[in-house]
Amino acid sequence: KSTTEVMDLSLPITPRYTQLAAKGGPSAGGADVAPDDIFTTYAVFATILFTLVVFLFENYLSLRQRSTFHETEFPSELKTTVGSIDAERAKELKEEEEKKAKGDEVETKEGGDKMTEGGEKITDTGDDGEDAKSKVDRNAPLLPQLQSKFEAAQSYGLDKVNFSLVSSTYSTAEGVAFLLLGFMPYVWDLSCDFGARFGWTEAENEIKISLVFLAYTTLIGTVMGLPWELYSTFSIEKKHGFNKQTIGLFVTDKIKGLALTAVFGGPFTALLLKIIDMGGEKFYIYVWAFTFVFSAIMMTLVPVVIMPLFNKYEKLPEGSLKDQIYALAGRLEFPLTKLFVMDGSKRSSHSNAFMFGFFKNKRIVLYDTLMQQVHVDEILAILGHELGHWKMGHTVTNFVISQLYMGASFFAFSLCYNSHELYRAFGFDDETRSVPTIIALLLFFSTVWEPIDKALSYAMTVHSRKCEFEADEFSVSLGMSQKLQSGLCKIHLENLGAMCPDPWYSTYHYSHPPLVERLSAMMRLDKKTK
Repeated sequence: KSTTEVMDLSLPITPRYTQLAAKGGPSAGGADVAPDDIFTTYAVFATILFTLVVFLFENYLSLRQRSTFHETEFPSELKTTVGSIDAERAKELKEEEEKKAKGDEVETKEGGDKMTEGGEKITDTGDDGEDAKSKVDRNAPLLPQLQSKFEAAQSYGLDKVNFSLVSSTYSTAEGVAFLLLGFMPYVWDLSCDFGARFGWTEAENEIKISLVFLAYTTLIGTVMGLPWELYSTFSIEKKHGFNKQTIGLFVTDKIKGLALTAVFGGPFTALLLKIIDMGGEKFYIYVWAFTFVFSAIMMTLVPVVIMPLFNKYEKLPEGSLKDQIYALAGRLEFPLTKLFVMDGSKRSSHSNAFMFGFFKNKRIVLYDTLMQQVHVDEILAILGHELGHWKMGHTVTNFVISQLYMGASFFAFSLCYNSHELYRAFGFDDETRSVPTIIALLLFFSTVWEPIDKALSYAMTVHSRKCEFEADEFSVSLGMSQKLQSGLCKIHLENLGAMCPDPWYSTYHYSHPPLVERLSAMMRLDKKTK
């Protein structure tokens, strides 16, 4: 008898706040539950169990990664690989010196604060003191620099993984606590009370109340996450010389982000809920079409309208670099229409390059930090890699996969849409009130769909790594192998990337293969072509 009583108390697990309990009645979860009511009985327990299993597994991987950051010996495989790159570079320099000795004209490609091939000056970032001392010498051999930065890279990686362990523990605890306390039904009822001041009812004004609910949860999430973001940006990133943001810029960015969420997220959510409400049993087809159109529009608007609100974009000046990029694009039949330089150094010294646009209107953006960190021919090799993604159809493939994912997820949601047992388990147990569509969506994606999403996310990580190897191979086929290798090494140096990552951790988390794997793969390709 005592065992039965314990089981009755433990399952089903009921949130502290439920809609019926708030009215003074018994919670549906704690009241009589049908033996075959699986959702109500096990949903909360299964959600917590899955959350904890994922948390423990991912933290185990983080602890494995953490142990690699205590290594004090430079990895031998990386030493051999980068040593080969230096040997090839020394050979090139020797050939250039021989040409100079013969009086041949040699293009100036290198030099600290010198000129690029086209005669453009490489502008200084304005950093001084410790930042200036730690800058990578673009002309010096790479291996000694990697070895000298090994300790700093290990320290940076250790700080990041320690932060991740603490923040993920807090995030998991917060999520479980919110679930057990009944955060979602409480905030929904709070939103209904707010709407009642304006005469809104759940039956007639569900979408308006849903937007109020999302505003509450967004603001709460922002406030709860703010200390972690501040510590990451102004402690860890600043300590290791990456952060360039001021508190004022950080706050401004936050305000802009919240405003954009309201401007774009609000109408998107309202239309989505309206389509689900009016779409009938096949609503997922219309939702799929809507999300497809919205994704296409946002892919156009984000780089053209939204990103310029946060960064300054200037046209790449006339010169050899611009000419060579256009020549490379023409060689690959890439319809390049504009070239921009973005002031990434305004916030961070990390570097990047990306492209965007549809059909015959393609654009390329270079971070100003990238132009300061690598040489012109290395920029071309990096762009050769990026254009390889386009040429090999990776960009289109990823877009199609994302749309198939959306279609599958909303189809699955349509199968669970009327599963009131699921909603009852999480505190929406007042059967005199209909379950809001936004609540149905959030509960579905955070419970039923979450395990599927984790599996698909890992599959996409594996796919992404495969695409990176293929894009590297494409750049090698353009005769840019040596320059891509040296460019990647310099970016890795500047970013203090992990030099000996744990294989399990990198396989699970890294969308790009570790540096040594990419370099080794390119060297194998070089040997095949010789």
